[in-house]
Amino acid sequence: MLSTRLLYIIAVVVAGTVGSLLVMQLWGARSLVWTTPATASLQTKLGWNTLSGRPPVLVGHRGEKAFMPEHSRASYWQAALEGADYIEPDLALTRDGHLVVNHNEWLGENTNVADIPSLSHLRTNKTWLDNGRSISVTNEWFIKDMTLAQIKQLRIRQDSEFAWRPQHFNDMFSVLTFEEYLQLVRNLTIDVGRPFGVIPELKSPKFYNDGRSYSRYFEDRAILTLSHYEWANVSVEVNRSAHADLKLQPLRALPGGVTLGPAAWQSFDLDTAEYLSAHTSNVPVVALVETLPWAFTPGGLDKLSKFAAIVSPWKDFFVAGAENVLRSINVTWDSEEIESLGGFIPPYKFAAEAHSRNLSISPYTFYDSHQPMAYLCQKDASLGAFCPTDKQAEFFYFFSLGVDYMFVENIVEARLLQEKYANRVGD
Repeated sequence: MLSTRLLYIIAVVVAGTVGSLLVMQLWGARSLVWTTPATASLQTKLGWNTLSGRPPVLVGHRGEKAFMPEHSRASYWQAALEGADYIEPDLALTRDGHLVVNHNEWLGENTNVADIPSLSHLRTNKTWLDNGRSISVTNEWFIKDMTLAQIKQLRIRQDSEFAWRPQHFNDMFSVLTFEEYLQLVRNLTIDVGRPFGVIPELKSPKFYNDGRSYSRYFEDRAILTLSHYEWANVSVEVNRSAHADLKLQPLRALPGGVTLGPAAWQSFDLDTAEYLSAHTSNVPVVALVETLPWAFTPGGLDKLSKFAAIVSPWKDFFVAGAENVLRSINVTWDSEEIESLGGFIPPYKFAAEAHSRNLSISPYTFYDSHQPMAYLCQKDASLGAFCPTDKQAEFFYFFSLGVDYMFVENIVEARLLQEKYANRVGD
């Protein structure tokens, strides 16, 4: 008799494959446009308010974390089978200089590190500055203190905060390196038969560059790795001599007619974002701006447009507005500076203002429908002229605004809502 875990694996793979086939029927691979005659005419007839005029691009947030442990090999496979356009990794740097994939700078929340006695001595406290804000984390195991060999002993788990997510795959998958992630996406391109975008986020660059031989060690390490796997062209030379120890595997050649998907960088650190933009001219940069008040002004968008292609705020900036969201996360601002930059842009006008500067918009994160949507207006109705009551209302509102990219969880659900919106608009 098949075990419960194996039956679940089969069910997930079958469901993901069906979802993928549905999505691939509706969507082109590389260009991300609708390609069947029916959907092509629908797009021509209806149009979208996005900068490209095409449906929003769906980014698998940490893979498909609604069902699989985030950033695991299975999470990335599931995202591909469900038809994600991009598959997201977060990058960190080990003590011995290896790029690994993990959301937090620490490991206690989503791995079994606490169960490994030989690593108990590495548990500690750290405080650092992240984009001008002080971050303090206690009683944790930090990636920057551990070697790759130590991290490879760990197994990934679903965050225990989200008890409704499947727990069947806990402790099955190891933490991936950035190279393993890129190899996986290249192989998915071949095996699934369509390209997938890669969109790495460099987490806390100053934190990881501290103690390194120079201040752009983390960025250059990532650039050289992405370039080796043929997603990035190095347009301004980096410090290669400092990375003589970077030993990357030979490439698996792509079969004839197979092309890679697009790439983009992400960072909350705008110094890093500008550096990445300058050094890899073919890879657009996503500026993550949640804690930067000036970014929500006309003058701020003018500044961002000089190096970024995509602006990515927390989604509630489009509902509650900049002032309310910034206050909720204890971010202050200079009122005179904001006024000199044109004042805060109203939430319903932000996407259009960005588009007028040739900037795409990518709000985050659109959760699985089991999870609360986390809008301020759900606790205080005065914080937003519109307040979504369910996932369909949420998605339809953002589609109407014309957002260009969406970081989503439960990709099949998101894709079906996208198609439902298109049909609704056509009625």
